[in-house]
Amino acid sequence: MNSEIKIKKEDILNRLYFIINLIQLQKKDTMQGALTSKSDSMGGILDRFINTISDDIVCNRYLIKKTDNTGKDVKFISDFYLYKPSKNIAGIAPDVFGISINNKDIPFVEFENKWKPVEGMPQIEIKTFKAKDQMVSLRNQQYDNEYLIMCDLKLRIDYLVPFLDKDLFSAEILQNLYMNDAIFIKRDDKKRINRPKEIDFSNNEIGSINVMTITTGKEFMTNSTECGPGISPRRIKEIKARKGKVNNTENILFKHLSDYSNVNSKNGLMTFNTEWYKATGINNQTTSYLDFYCKDADDILIVKINKSSIVVCTSSHDCILNNFKLETGKYYTIIFETLDRSGTTNPEYFMQKECVCHLKNLEEELIWKLNKIIAQVDSK
Repeated sequence: MNSEIKIKKEDILNRLYFIINLIQLQKKDTMQGALTSKSDSMGGILDRFINTISDDIVCNRYLIKKTDNTGKDVKFISDFYLYKPSKNIAGIAPDVFGISINNKDIPFVEFENKWKPVEGMPQIEIKTFKAKDQMVSLRNQQYDNEYLIMCDLKLRIDYLVPFLDKDLFSAEILQNLYMNDAIFIKRDDKKRINRPKEIDFSNNEIGSINVMTITTGKEFMTNSTECGPGISPRRIKEIKARKGKVNNTENILFKHLSDYSNVNSKNGLMTFNTEWYKATGINNQTTSYLDFYCKDADDILIVKINKSSIVVCTSSHDCILNNFKLETGKYYTIIFETLDRSGTTNPEYFMQKECVCHLKNLEEELIWKLNKIIAQVDSK
């Protein structure tokens, strides 16, 4: 399931206004993150909260096209309230607050001193991860029975440029930036020194969102790797083709990947076993390797094992490891990386992003429930 939605400047004006309003309401000069000790000023806060732009776009540009809404004005309602999302204070509300049909607002959640789901209404959470993220994660915040729309967000590095006032950045300012080359540049044969160029304001498209899957919180948590307090997840960071074979014949293993992993009956993914932890020297009391996708683990030969990487080749035919194709006759280095959670006190569920597609897709079930709600409201 892959569905890319292009994002333009005007698509995120409501959400951007909300985030800036949130920033200006801060009583201190920085804002601390919910999961880390890091404190950010405006730029960092924007970058932290920009993922929430999916809340509006995915529902009103993706879900709405799937529903049977002919002859009706249908819009999804996102959360634009300001409150502290805590079980002990306001409670935790889903990202989708309800649906508006022919200007009639139908709530999915209501506030009675704490947020509570409306009986019979779908609870929808939208989890968005940046394109550079290699893992997706979820803390258990009573998401078990909520629908989980998992999205991949890819933004231009300069995604805020379309919101800047073009008139402020005149040609005169650019001229002020030009240095006196005759004084400072005596020789530059390889053209390593460059002058600033005019800012490009021509593109209002700031990125795209890809809907990876629609599942439930329970489905995700059941099929992902639970890392308890202080347990750090370890993932496949990169797979690189090697230029040549392994020359050091002393430590060549030629053991199958299937010798160190078993099929996870819950999700069909591969789970590293105790022999793997012994071979790598990684302590399974402090670190958990994440499951990975591999169709033919018994055809992948492990040539060398190090703490941070392994070298592999295939014995008879091309294989797929996560989304990477291993070609017969070539050697590959698989590099691992750990996310340090040694100081954490809460459990969290992790999965490699490439493996999300193997979760049970419940899009049709959610659309059926939404259509049922829409059908109950008369057409204009």
